[in-house]
Order: sequence, then C-alpha cells, then structure tokens
Amino acid sequence: MSAGTVGPVLTVAREGQMAGAIGPLETMIDEAGRTRLLPQYFAVHPEYRGHGYGRALWRAAMTWGRASGAAYQLLQTEVGGASDRLCQAEGLVALGFVCTQSA
Repeated sequence: MSAGTVGPVLTVAREGQMAGAIGPLETMIDEAGRTRLLPQYFAVHPEYRGHGYGRALWRAAMTWGRASGAAYQLLQTEVGGASDRLCQAEGLVALGFVCTQSA
C-alpha cells in the first residue's frame, strides 16, 4: 500500500440518515503482478436492510475496482451473515473457511 492511494468511501443516505457505507476502496498489486481490490469495511444499518442499498453499494464498489484495474477481490464474511448472503446472491462462491476460538 502506498500513501495517498486510498480511494473513496461510498455511502448511501435515506431521509437524512446514513443507511450504509463501503470503503475505503483501494487496490494493491499481488505477488503475481495482478491488481486486486482490497477488502473494505461494509455495512448497512439493520433498519435499512432489504431495500437494495447493500447491493447498490457492493456493485458500485466492484465497478470502482474494475475501473481501477482490479482483476479480483478476496472477501471475508460471517458465514450466514448479511454480507455472506449478499455475496452468494451476487454469484460469489466460498473458497474455504477459517474458524477461530478465544481461549
């Protein structure tokens, strides 16, 4: 990552309230020389879920990534959570699972 290369944070508002956001958007060159879109913070307030805001934010972020030369993105979601369901609905597939436990 390089200083000054962080992209935008995309937001959606409804009735003057912040309904959701995704970002900051940023790319990075991987070990093979390909550009990847780095994971972002992504949330839609529970009160505003089910209105298509998450899908709109997700698609806008992916459009930004493609326009910025990203060939792919790796994501991390909570299994069965809202972002996991959105990713599945968008046609993404799981590559594996990591479980952690606190002692």
